[in-house]
Amino acid sequence: MFKKLSVLIPIYNEKNTIMDCLKAVLESDVGSMELEVIISDNNSNDGSKEILSSINDPRVKVLYRDTNNGKGANIKNALKEANGDLILFQDGDLEYSPKDYPVLIEPFLKFNADVVYGSRLTRAKVTRIVGFPNYIGNILLTFIMNMLFNKIFTDIATGYKVFKRDVIKNMEIISDGFEIEPEITSKISRNKKIRIFEVPITINSRGVD
Repeated sequence: MFKKLSVLIPIYNEKNTIMDCLKAVLESDVGSMELEVIISDNNSNDGSKEILSSINDPRVKVLYRDTNNGKGANIKNALKEANGDLILFQDGDLEYSPKDYPVLIEPFLKFNADVVYGSRLTRAKVTRIVGFPNYIGNILLTFIMNMLFNKIFTDIATGYKVFKRDVIKNMEIISDGFEIEPEITSKISRNKKIRIFEVPITINSRGVD
């Protein structure tokens, strides 16, 4: 049913992690699907561009932005090049493990999901304990979205979101910054025909020590 998975990796100044992240993505279990990886660099200035220029793999496409307009702009840049039946957002800092791909993909295969969120806050999988302010901020944002749209999300700010191609490609995304997270959630929540699932994921947050 699904022939190709597009993994979008928006990065900014990730020279210390991007190659390890890419290696983990390329070695991930995506079943019988073809894998397409699209890295969009948001005008890094730490040497990430030079590292990315050394990549020579037909499964990987690298895009470079001339200006840094935020995470949303970077995701939209990568999204334009995505051709997969499923499209997955992957941060480049290795907080999120590509070993969770089978868990994220399963609802599409078993339940005909349209969107799957990987939640960091169910505590069903290993979760690194991080600072209280970050936790409360995410809880409040998620609570507001649930109240507005009558949903039961646990983590709308998660970096792991997976979509059927038509769902995300047909969405008019306006946000250029981190506000892309509530924008996408609000738009899929308004559409009663979209089947949204949430699964627990492992998280090794960088956090504040």
